[in-house]
Amino acid sequence: MIDINKLKDEIIELADAKKEDFEKISLYIHSNPELAFKEYKAQKVLTDYLEENGFKVNRGICNLETSFEAIYENGEGKDIAFLAEYDALPEIDHACGHNLIGTSSMGAGVVLKEIMEKYDIKGRLRVVGTPAEENGSGKVLMIKEGYFKDIDAALLMHPTNKSIPDDISYSAVNIEYEFTGKSAHAAANPGGGINALSSLILMFNALDSQRLHFKDYSRVHGIILKGGTVDNVITEKALGRFNIRALNYDDLLKIIEVVNRCAEGAALATGTKVKIEQKGQIRKEVKNNKKIVNYVRNNMDYIGEEYIERTMEQGLGSTDMGNVTHEIPAIQFYIGLEENAKTHTPEFEVASGNEYGKRNLNASVKVLGMSGLDIFLSKEEL
Repeated sequence: MIDINKLKDEIIELADAKKEDFEKISLYIHSNPELAFKEYKAQKVLTDYLEENGFKVNRGICNLETSFEAIYENGEGKDIAFLAEYDALPEIDHACGHNLIGTSSMGAGVVLKEIMEKYDIKGRLRVVGTPAEENGSGKVLMIKEGYFKDIDAALLMHPTNKSIPDDISYSAVNIEYEFTGKSAHAAANPGGGINALSSLILMFNALDSQRLHFKDYSRVHGIILKGGTVDNVITEKALGRFNIRALNYDDLLKIIEVVNRCAEGAALATGTKVKIEQKGQIRKEVKNNKKIVNYVRNNMDYIGEEYIERTMEQGLGSTDMGNVTHEIPAIQFYIGLEENAKTHTPEFEVASGNEYGKRNLNASVKVLGMSGLDIFLSKEEL
């Protein structure tokens, strides 16, 4: 009979013993920020360390050059994955702390592998590199390749200002609307033109008339990317980009229909043509597996990590991890970084590379590793 608390204590000891290795890798990624699909240095430093620690590594899986899969197998058993993110943001670099996400999953994999070897725990353990969370939705592309279908559970830690064992997020998508009219001199021949900018402005106004009917917390926000070049020429081309969000995927699809209808109605009313183009992938809302949430919560308690519960008032974002939670039992949870620093700010970028980041990383490796152990040893279905 395995004493699971004894094994968890060993995970804690291993995480502490290896923390300098993990910190060096995290700081290297932090100091070498790379944008979506260009994360070559991050991929190399993570996979090299995993190979050195006995994982079989495949780089560039699912036709994504900077993705990877690192596997340790010990007979028949559950198949559990720690998911790594490591892309940075334009201009503000690792202001979302992905250096900590990637390294914590790597570290948890290395630590849990040692426990599996020592105690002959059966199963397959993966660390999976998922590029381009910020702009490109790498996980969605991997889902389309069928990657996650054989995995029993997937776990990912995200840093934020406070630790939270669960998550809420939006379903979201970006769509561009290009209106085409007819150019003409605005003073000498106004009747010869068809104003594409008028169509786009009318679309904005039509959308405002529909907001009353959206469900609570739904969001549609847009910008004009192209509205003409000179003021004495009727605009032939106008381009708007909209970010559409809802609390669940089904509601998102309904709002997309409304936004498209507003665009098509504006085109009909003004005599223009409209081209509708989805930009990137739909990011579904996070639907965390509640049993894994309980494992994470209990393991936060075990290491003395103070946490709060997730609420709508804390604000919502969107992530391609949500799509994974729709495919298999999975979780995205939070370990606190610096209380006064918010994600996607310069202050958060600094915190993800200083002592706050080191503390986050150490706690994250422990909670991930222990939660993975819980799943391997549990006889319950997730």
